[in-house]
Amino acid sequence: MKIKTFLPIFPGFYNTVFEFDYNLIDSDITEARKEKGLFSDWDIDDLKIDYSKYQLDIVKSFCDILPDFLSDYIISIELERIVSPKKYNFSNDSADVIIETKPENIASFIYSHKKEFCEYLKSRYTSYDGFISHYPNNFEAWESETKNFLDFNVNGHFLGAVLEFISKIENVTAFDIYDRLEISHYDYIENYDEILNKTDGSLFEMLTQNNFSKDWADYIQISFDNGVLESLSLDEKTLSIIREYKNFLALA
Repeated sequence: MKIKTFLPIFPGFYNTVFEFDYNLIDSDITEARKEKGLFSDWDIDDLKIDYSKYQLDIVKSFCDILPDFLSDYIISIELERIVSPKKYNFSNDSADVIIETKPENIASFIYSHKKEFCEYLKSRYTSYDGFISHYPNNFEAWESETKNFLDFNVNGHFLGAVLEFISKIENVTAFDIYDRLEISHYDYIENYDEILNKTDGSLFEMLTQNNFSKDWADYIQISFDNGVLESLSLDEKTLSIIREYKNFLALA
């Protein structure tokens, strides 16, 4: 049986483990630049991220991995679309999917955990100030609407909710899916090489790029700025870089 519903246990992107990790990228790129002798500041806002592809790949992977954890109840999950709110005040991203299930196993699980399911319904679907539930919060209504939990064609939401309940009882969480992801944030940075190799055009950075120590490079930069380089006794490698830097300034 294939039913259109929402992707169970997917928490969305905003403020979740699936959000694009700028802190990791910032730290890694800064460290990689230092290894190249580039110590100048760079702006993380200059990164060009293909968010759409990143989010699509995350959700597709989520759809592929979740059935592995719930193989007794789910055969496959097909992604239809990702739904993102205009504002994240009251809701997060979600995904519309088509899930092929094993209805008999689902029904058996629900009846075996009827007490817990009743508590789940009360907790999730009882209206309160600031929240109006659009679904009943009692077992009998859900049993009737789903024909004893064997048919979810009337409203696909019931299937997504039931699978979230099963996930909860089986201790399957979004973190389990995250741990199985084989996705690198760097694949979605369109200008990674540009940022990695960006230089401030200083003599200091030309020297550090050529494996001179920061202290020595800083000394040469200060001497250059103060016009006293000619008074220093410098090796040919340093002089060569200084000449290259002067040519760079002349052409700039």
